[in-house]
Amino acid sequence: MDLLVLDDRRMDGPRMESQVIAAALDASGDIAYAWDIATDSISWAGGAVAQLGAPAEIAYGEAWRARIERSDRARRRVALSQHIETGSSFDCDYRLRLADGGMHWIHDRGQVERDGDGMPVRLRGVLRVIDRRKAYEVELEHQAHFDPLTGLVNRHRLREALSGTCRTVHVEGGHTEGDCPATLGGLYLAVGIDKLGLVNDAMGHAAADAVVREVARRLQRVLRPGDTVGRAGGDIFGVVLPHCPEDNMVHVADKLLRAVRAAPVDTPAGPILVTVSAGGIAKCAGTDNGRCRVDEVMTRAETALQEAKRQGGDCFWPHRATSSKQTGLRNALATGQMVKAALQADGLRFAFQPVVGVDGVGRPEVAFYECLLRLMAADGTPVPAGAFMPAVERLGMARRIDLHTLDHAVQELERHPAVVLSLNLSATTTADRTWLDTLERRLGARPELAQRLILEVTETAAIEDLEETAAFLAAVRSLGCRTALDDFGAGYLSYRHLKALPIDIVKIDGSFVRELKDGPDALLFIRTLVGLANGFGMTTVAECVESDEEAATLRREGVRLLQGYRFGRPGLDRPWLSPD
Repeated sequence: MDLLVLDDRRMDGPRMESQVIAAALDASGDIAYAWDIATDSISWAGGAVAQLGAPAEIAYGEAWRARIERSDRARRRVALSQHIETGSSFDCDYRLRLADGGMHWIHDRGQVERDGDGMPVRLRGVLRVIDRRKAYEVELEHQAHFDPLTGLVNRHRLREALSGTCRTVHVEGGHTEGDCPATLGGLYLAVGIDKLGLVNDAMGHAAADAVVREVARRLQRVLRPGDTVGRAGGDIFGVVLPHCPEDNMVHVADKLLRAVRAAPVDTPAGPILVTVSAGGIAKCAGTDNGRCRVDEVMTRAETALQEAKRQGGDCFWPHRATSSKQTGLRNALATGQMVKAALQADGLRFAFQPVVGVDGVGRPEVAFYECLLRLMAADGTPVPAGAFMPAVERLGMARRIDLHTLDHAVQELERHPAVVLSLNLSATTTADRTWLDTLERRLGARPELAQRLILEVTETAAIEDLEETAAFLAAVRSLGCRTALDDFGAGYLSYRHLKALPIDIVKIDGSFVRELKDGPDALLFIRTLVGLANGFGMTTVAECVESDEEAATLRREGVRLLQGYRFGRPGLDRPWLSPD
């Protein structure tokens, strides 16, 4: 708001102007003032003056200064001095105590008026009570550092805590920055809730949220006062334990696991037995020359956590890095940074490969196109997903990539009403309620898009957690999408497994097609897979078809659709836009 001249005793303008200004102040809730520096007297205007106490009590600058919160006085004094000395704007926030002991946040803006000799004689300005804005700023600040569901610190603050404990060890141990010997102690644990996705699907968001909150509370309860526990993301918590030797890691992890499983968790859907798994690392053990890299430490602990889950859950797995593993992790981190940059610069693209059937006269006819992710290198060369997705999955970025590819696939379907696309999903996405919620928002009321989208999961991922994958695929189907099982045969899925999965399409692993020329064994296996799929009413696709001979053999065996270089290589161009 611009500075207003409001001292009616000195105003030469018409009374109407004064009335208009007074009405504007009342409407805005602002308070205008004129402070006579020589007499230290203050004149006020605006109906909001009553918010600050009786005018008689604040008629002088000294009384006003006494009301300002002690710790804020220096800030106001510096801002006012700089304004008078340099002409910079006087614009300052501070807290003001009321006569009844309450407190307001004030935004104070003003401009000094000088006499003919350039000496300051008066400060005219406008005040505004900004309690609501300050409360909002405090809330934003809190959200930037704390998880809203649990109240724990978030991943950013967790990294800071981890980095800080390493620096403390350096100082107390008399070591240089970056040198952090494991013998000085310090652990980091990644703790993950087992089967949280199933709780979410079976009992709803409220129950899953109740589990997350209670696990957070139980972890906090058993840790030492100097330890830090935070929510690293989703169903994973991070625990920073300074001054804790590596020999104690198993004991600490066992204490955390026992605290969570000790009693059922009360939820809106009823009590639930909950367990967690944990992966741990001595914060600086195994890093280059003892040098602590926070991202590497967190990634290694989370890698160990995934191994604990693969062991069946409710257990602990320590990270022990060999030199080759360290090199692999560094390469993964470098690849992860490259993928993050590509996400920001729109450097991830789809290559489209046709999946074809045969029309009535034997000509190939496209049934749908598979979207194959490519990362565009600096020289414009497309890098296949196999070169970067393992690192992406290892670093926990797969869900973010899958959200990105979903968005791009839906955009393609919106722009091209005749095209049908299939999209590959990572194993972690089948447990991600956020991804399903996003799919529902994008497609829930648009069946014409959903029926043209096929979502693929690999057989090995399905076997890893059959119940969770089945629930995920059922939810996808309920929205109108079709489902596909990729690499069929690679994971030796049993009859019982296949029966449990709501699948529309099975894609026979390309290794069996490539082995057709080597003898009858591959053909026998393909025949078995086709018979199994046909028995459940599923459409079969053979991958990696490169010759007419392979195509003819597969068709004779009853394979419905074919995919491979014989019918088209993956390309960045949209083939449905190409002329026939």
